[in-house]
Amino acid sequence: MQRPMSLVGVAIAVVLLTGCSGSDDTSESKPESSGTSATAPSAPKVASFDPPKSFVTMSAYGIDRTAKDNEYTLKAGMVGQTSLIAGLTGVTGHNIAGQAKPWTAPAAAATTTETEDVTAPMPVRLDGKDVVAVAYVQNDKGQGTQKAKGQVVFQWLDSIDGKKVAEVTADLTPVLGAGQGGDNVASQAYDPATGQIVVGVGAAGTEAAEKGGDVFTVYADPKTGKSTVIPFVTPAGVLNGVVAGAKGGHREGAADGTIVLADGTTGKITKQTPTKQDYLNPAGSGSRHAYLASNSYTGDDTYANALYAVDFASGAVVQTKSQITDDQLSGYTCWGDQAKSVVCTSGASGGREIIGFDDTTGKKAWGYTDKSADRVVPAITAAFHGVVYAQTEAQPVLMDAATGTDVPAASAKPSAGGGSRQGADPATAYGSDLSLYDGKARSPIAVTPYGGAYLQAPTGSNYDLQTVLIALAATS
Repeated sequence: MQRPMSLVGVAIAVVLLTGCSGSDDTSESKPESSGTSATAPSAPKVASFDPPKSFVTMSAYGIDRTAKDNEYTLKAGMVGQTSLIAGLTGVTGHNIAGQAKPWTAPAAAATTTETEDVTAPMPVRLDGKDVVAVAYVQNDKGQGTQKAKGQVVFQWLDSIDGKKVAEVTADLTPVLGAGQGGDNVASQAYDPATGQIVVGVGAAGTEAAEKGGDVFTVYADPKTGKSTVIPFVTPAGVLNGVVAGAKGGHREGAADGTIVLADGTTGKITKQTPTKQDYLNPAGSGSRHAYLASNSYTGDDTYANALYAVDFASGAVVQTKSQITDDQLSGYTCWGDQAKSVVCTSGASGGREIIGFDDTTGKKAWGYTDKSADRVVPAITAAFHGVVYAQTEAQPVLMDAATGTDVPAASAKPSAGGGSRQGADPATAYGSDLSLYDGKARSPIAVTPYGGAYLQAPTGSNYDLQTVLIALAATS
């Protein structure tokens, strides 16, 4: 038997429901109607915790296989009380407690539009509402007198019912030329307070890359309804209309080692800071800084790896050197907790190095490698309001985002019969079916005060399913 990996002094972050008594029927069930308001029961209030430290599995939604989507295009998210699945055809939202019908917002209305890629759902606040932000890289083939064009369509959706709050279409033609477009989402970032989005779009073909770069930036603002295309820049973050990223070129890698700030409204580059590194790529962003990872060969099979934090307001740059100097480092991915901390690992799967930053200064606060500490480097899945949610081979774990210390997770008891703690049976509520859940505790990839969500592969003989969306409710 393989010895399980462990993390010192941690508790399992996800608490499983056992003995579920609900039916396996996946047909949609609707609330019973009532003739008088006096006898109609009100929906129980969904519990919230800030930040959540334990969860209970509420529901599982099987995503059917289609000719357009696959395991690489489907992305999960969580906004308010709504768990989300985004794909090339659109976004679907499920209330975490089954208190409302699921909704679907299509990616495009025109039959001539082909969606190439989609961002993960992003949580923003607009006019006091929890809003789902999403962007699609599309190519419109056109018809009649309408010419073919590349475009990025940004949508902001009410998380409760999926209705559009705003939509902005960025035409790529003025920058890339007629008929030229993008083919994938290379990076994405958002400002939760303003709803502004930046997307790094990979150019579709040599001609588009010659004019806009291998990766170019597309910015959109839901308040003004305006968009901007910034060529030869790969975005790492956006805050109050300021875009931070890496300068790039045609067929020269993702970037050329120069950090840039740009005005999102005009696309004008306002500051450039050379790093003298061979490569520079976006890693993520926090509430005050954007983070970029760099790599440079120094000779004798050694490399200088580093992370750079760039202040959105001033453009000041702080460098943090990596302790790893070999060529096996797969780059860094960073998660901001929407408060004061950012945590980065060497690649999304972890395993080599983890570094925690004080996002108010951009300086390293803590960190360790797989060689320097008597513990594994976990794979981070999310960060929220001071807590890092991560996964080891053995179990989900919680860490303090400011210090890296372990955070105990409180235990939660399943309700009688194993049903939903919120008053709706998760095995039948609007197509939810817990028989699809594989029973393994996993860390959520998106977290709100109400819970979290993640994707799991179908189990057993569910060959008609592409993936399964698991929704978790917060219990402490």
